[in-house]
Amino acid sequence: MNKSLEKKDYWRIFFLYGIVYATIPIIITEITWDSLANIIGLSEGLLRELISSFFRAALIEESFKFFGFMKANKEYHFSNEKEYMLGAGMIGLAYGIIEKVAAGNAIAIILGIIFPMHIIWQMNQGRHFYKYKKAKAENNDKEAKKELFLATFIIFLIHGCWDASISLVVYFSESTKFANSDIIGSILLLVTILFGIIYLVISIIKIRKVLKSNKELSYKSNKEV
Repeated sequence: MNKSLEKKDYWRIFFLYGIVYATIPIIITEITWDSLANIIGLSEGLLRELISSFFRAALIEESFKFFGFMKANKEYHFSNEKEYMLGAGMIGLAYGIIEKVAAGNAIAIILGIIFPMHIIWQMNQGRHFYKYKKAKAENNDKEAKKELFLATFIIFLIHGCWDASISLVVYFSESTKFANSDIIGSILLLVTILFGIIYLVISIIKIRKVLKSNKELSYKSNKEV
């Protein structure tokens, strides 16, 4: 049977492609990154946290999550926006759970529970990658480039900025170098939370729209049969 017509095993995607293909390589690579940072003398502190936000966290994590998503798509041949979105989302869910279990920072854990960013980032990635494939099939190069940009670089950029913001919040909340560090930390925390709420709400609206559209299409198909 054609893989695109089969029912997708999202739990298999979660365990095999989310954990084996994405999360385990991320853990190994991030441990290697930390070792190299220590060797070159990049000491613990704000600078290392900010560099790590974009390269250790965002670049490494998003690269392997995208790799896991591509491997899942190669096996299952996702055929519509919902399948691309849920397939990518399971990759993000797998990593997000393990990351929160392994995290040692209270603020990061709390924000991670309130804002399940990994699953949202990956679901958005799946939506945009579907649109990229669709535009490419229609020979719409301009639209294809835009959607690929949104599915890859923008996800990386948002991830990096999100992690950097959390690092700054933690730094100023714990710092005694500045007289108003606690105020700065509180302002940054409010800005981070506000961005998180806006991004989450917009994403959920778009995700629900995809699910609703897919449900309506399925209903019409069944009714015609």
